[in-house]
Amino acid sequence: MNIQMPCAKRYAFALISAILSGCSLVPAADPPEIIQEIRNVGQYQGAETATNNTTTEYRYWWLGIGGNELDQFVSRLMLNSISLKESRLRAQQANHAARVAFGQRLPSVNLITDISSSRRQDPTGEYATSQNYASALNVDFNTDIFGGLRSFERAAKLNAIASELSVIANEQREISNLVKNWISAATLQRRLQLAIKIADSYQATYRLTKKRYEAGSNTVSATDVQIALQNFETAMIDIPSLETDLTQQLLSIDEQLSYLPGTVQQTFAGNFPMVAEDFIPLGVPATLLRARPDVAIAELNYLAALQDVGAARASLYPSISLSASLTFQADTPSVLFDWDRHVASLANSLLAPIFQGGRLRAQLKFEEAKAEELAHSFGKAALAAITDVEVTLAEIKGLQAQLVRLKTARDTAQLSNELVQGRYNQGLSSILTVLETQRSYNATQQNILLTEQAIANAKVDLFYSLGGNWAGQASPSITELE
Repeated sequence: MNIQMPCAKRYAFALISAILSGCSLVPAADPPEIIQEIRNVGQYQGAETATNNTTTEYRYWWLGIGGNELDQFVSRLMLNSISLKESRLRAQQANHAARVAFGQRLPSVNLITDISSSRRQDPTGEYATSQNYASALNVDFNTDIFGGLRSFERAAKLNAIASELSVIANEQREISNLVKNWISAATLQRRLQLAIKIADSYQATYRLTKKRYEAGSNTVSATDVQIALQNFETAMIDIPSLETDLTQQLLSIDEQLSYLPGTVQQTFAGNFPMVAEDFIPLGVPATLLRARPDVAIAELNYLAALQDVGAARASLYPSISLSASLTFQADTPSVLFDWDRHVASLANSLLAPIFQGGRLRAQLKFEEAKAEELAHSFGKAALAAITDVEVTLAEIKGLQAQLVRLKTARDTAQLSNELVQGRYNQGLSSILTVLETQRSYNATQQNILLTEQAIANAKVDLFYSLGGNWAGQASPSITELE
């Protein structure tokens, strides 16, 4: 026999089931196709230009560039950077906001105590004063049948995780900037030392030329002496400029580390080992979707937007609130909590939107368009991340090939300079030939320093583009929401 459940009971049963299980109107995540394409890529095109050595501690990669001095700078940065302190406080605010969103889903319990006094005039004209005491416990609960509050809470949690990732992203950016500033200062120091050495070589050539001229050599003229002097004085021009640039760079490091101006300059060593190529753990392109904070933040923003869509959809449906209260009233405190004086109530309310002037549906369309936009932003961030790595790998490959050629050219120029210098000392070569070989040799030395700086900066860019947890903190995860 088929027994039909009355409509009211069926509705009540469905309502209770909905309250207990909760409904979700959040659309399923549908990231752009580029995300799946990146997940299917086996390796970077320029992977052969880097060494994948997983035995070295990745989070201390700057040791391979600046050694202990740079490591001390990084430690100071992590403790004293004002920018990092600000981002950490923003993350705390987001975590508190997530806690607020969680609290909105829980029942609200309030204790209310009231003491009132009234003064009345009786028929005889006398005034009498009476006291009234009341104490009530109220409980309110939004059933959140269609998951609006739940979506709001999950969106707040996603935003909190994104804020924590922003802290990591800011740490990586600040560390990268610091390492590049250190590389610039170390290179300027090396260039200054080279400029002094070059000026000394030109001075030696000038003194030799002047000495031979004063000795009456037939192969040296007054013009040769003047040309040698001019080259020496020209070489001296670069020294003050390099000293100024070095001082300014060290002052920038002072500011970044929250030091008083001039602190770093007192102890700066600037040793430049250039061994960072020995540890670059590339992994696979798909790892960028989690390792890169900016890409992970873009994904979290997209997922949070989907939760906002769910909350906007829930606003189109009725909401049911339950409330209960227990109240005691008495004219004296001693009998206030006498059980015979209690009043209990249990109520529920149904709020169903009927006419809102199209506001709710417009809000839903807005949230849907925003979620679609953030989906494309997620794909754009992921594509930019993998492109950053490929571009940097290609740059490193080209710079390393250039450095090999420069070192070969330097060795050749050095040999030519030594041969010409020997012939000049014997009076078999002109001053112009000597100066030309010196300029060629000096130019290659300067270009080697600049190329090594470019390679070091490119390697910093590679580490930065690969992401990863440099500071050694536990990276937040979306699984925290489960």
